[in-house]
Amino acid sequence: MVGFGLRIFRLDAVPLRGDEAFSVLYWARLPLDQSLTQIATIEPHPALTYIVFHLWGSLVGTSEFAMRALPVLTNVLGIAAIHTLARRTINSRFAVLAALLFCLNPFEIWHAQDARNYAIWAGLSLIALAAGLRALQSTRRRDWLLYALMCALAANIFYFELLTLAAFGLYVGVTHRPQLRRWLLAASLPVVTAGLSFIILQRGLLTAGSYGGNTARFDLIQLLGTFPATFAFGTTLPLTWTMLASILVIIILVGGIWTLHRLNGRSGLLVSFLLFVPVLLLSLISTRLNLFDPRYILAAAPALMIAATAFLFSAFQFVSRPQHLIRIGFGAVWLALNLVSLNNLYFNSAFTKSQNWPELTRYIDTNLSPDDLVIQLSVDPAFGYYYSGEALDIALPASPSQPQSEIESVLAEQSEQHKSIWLVGSTLSGWPNAGIVETWLGSRFQTVLQGAINGLPFRQYRRWEVRTDESSGEPLAVFGDSVALMGFHVIPAPQPSGEVTVWLYWRPVRPTDTPLKVFVHVLGEINPATGTPLWSQDDQYPQDGRLDSTNWPIGSVFRDVYGLSMDGVRPGQYQIAVGWYDPVVGERLIVGGGDSYALTAITVP
Repeated sequence: MVGFGLRIFRLDAVPLRGDEAFSVLYWARLPLDQSLTQIATIEPHPALTYIVFHLWGSLVGTSEFAMRALPVLTNVLGIAAIHTLARRTINSRFAVLAALLFCLNPFEIWHAQDARNYAIWAGLSLIALAAGLRALQSTRRRDWLLYALMCALAANIFYFELLTLAAFGLYVGVTHRPQLRRWLLAASLPVVTAGLSFIILQRGLLTAGSYGGNTARFDLIQLLGTFPATFAFGTTLPLTWTMLASILVIIILVGGIWTLHRLNGRSGLLVSFLLFVPVLLLSLISTRLNLFDPRYILAAAPALMIAATAFLFSAFQFVSRPQHLIRIGFGAVWLALNLVSLNNLYFNSAFTKSQNWPELTRYIDTNLSPDDLVIQLSVDPAFGYYYSGEALDIALPASPSQPQSEIESVLAEQSEQHKSIWLVGSTLSGWPNAGIVETWLGSRFQTVLQGAINGLPFRQYRRWEVRTDESSGEPLAVFGDSVALMGFHVIPAPQPSGEVTVWLYWRPVRPTDTPLKVFVHVLGEINPATGTPLWSQDDQYPQDGRLDSTNWPIGSVFRDVYGLSMDGVRPGQYQIAVGWYDPVVGERLIVGGGDSYALTAITVP
C-alpha cells in the first residue's frame, strides 16, 4: 500500500512531458497499424509496447492520470517481486527492507508516474528474476517456462531487458552450470521474439544508420558521479548533492556486496552480475550510440537496493557495538535523502518534469483566430497534446538538419495564407538552425504580442499593413487636429503579473511640428507609491520610433503596440487612457475637451 500510494499520489499534478505526450499521441491514440509501420521505425521500441499502450488507451482513455496509471500498476508488481528476490537471495527478514527501499525509491516512482514503458519493463524484469531464481531452485519445467514467458514479456516491452537476461545467464553459468542448458532454452524465447520484433520493425535503423540515440555517449565521470545517486535517490536531488550522494551509495554498495559474499557467495555474485553487467554493457553500447542514461538500465537498480539492504542489516554484525551506530547513521542518511528527493519530486517546481504547456495553450486558444498559424519551435509533442485551437499548427524547424532555405520557403508560403503567426516555445540551442524562424519573421513582420508563461515564451506577428477589418471606418477620437484613433484591441495579461497588451490603430491627419509620443496609462485609485492614480504606463514614439509624426503617411492607418506591466498592480478595477504629447515641453494634444481618451475598463484579478 505504501508503494502504491506513493506512485498514485499527485499522479496528474504536473502536465505530460514531451516523451509522455509522444507516447499518448503516437502509441495510444494513433491507429495501431500506423504506429507499427510509421512510429516504430523511428523510435526503436518493441511491438508489444505499442500494442499495450494502444489497448490501454482504448480501454481507459488518454488523460494524464489514465496513461500514467499503466506504469504505476505494473511497477507496483515489482514490490512483491523484489521481496521474493531478496528473500531467496538473503532471507525473509531482509526482504521486507528491500521491498521498502523499492517502495520509497524516487527513481522508480518518477518512472512509475511517467507514461512511458520503462517502469513497466522494470516491474516485469523483477518478476522474471524472481521466477528465474525459483526455477533454479525447483528445477521444474513449468517454472522455467514461467521464467521464459516473463523474460519475453519484459524484453518485448524494452529491448534492454536482454542486458539483464545476460547478467542472469552469467550467474547461472558460474553457479548452476548443470542448469545452463535449461536457461539457454528459456532465454531463446525472449531473444527470438525481441529479435524478430527488432528485425521486422527497426532493421532499417541499422542499415541506414539513422538512429544514434538521443542522450549522450559514455562518460566515466557521469558513471561514477551521477549513476549511483540516480539509482538510489532519483534525479530530484540538488545538483551539488549528487556527487556526495554517489560517494555514499558506492560505500554502501561495496559494503553490501562484501556482506552478501560473506553470508552467501552465490547471492553476492547474483547481485554483482545484475548490477554491473547491465552497466558494463550499456557503457560499451554507449561508446557508439548516444544511450548513456540511467533509465536504460532501470532494471538494474533493484540489485543496488538489495545490496544496500544487506549492508544496513548485516555489514557490521561481527564487530563491536560502535560500528552498529555507523550502520544506523548510513541508513538514516539514505532515508533522509530519499525523503528530500521525494519532496522535490512532488512539491518543488524547480524539479518539475515538464513545462506548463496547458496554461500556454489555453492562453493562445483564447486569443488566436482560426485563420492564424501557430509555429511550435520546441518540436515538443506535449504542445500537440494540450493544444486544441482551430488554427493550423506546425513544427519549425522540423529537425536540426532542416536547411535554412527550406525553413524560409515554408515561412514565405505560410505567411501568405494566414492573418497572423504565433511562435511558441524555443528551438533547442544546440540545433544549427536555431533562430532562423525568429530572424525571418522579425525582419518582415510587426511583433504585436509577446511574453512568457512559466518560462515558455510566445510571440505573435502581423504584417505591418493593417487589414481593413482591423479598425473602424469612423474615428473614435481625434487628438488635436493631427491624428485620429480608429480602433483598439486590449489583450489581457497571461498571468496576474504579466503585461496587458494594447493595440492602437492610428490614422495621421496632418504632420506635426515636432515629433510626438504616445502615452498609455493604467489609472485607478491613488497609488501609494506615486501619490497619483497612475499604476502602469508605456510611453513611446509611434511604432517604437519606426514612424515620425513630423512626416508620417497621411490618411493611412497603422498599428501601434503597447505593453502595460501588471507587476505590483493591486487587484481591482482600472481605466486604460491614451494620449499624445510633446516630450520636449510636456504639452498634450487636446481630445474631446481633455488631454486623454479613456479606452476601456479592465479588471486585475
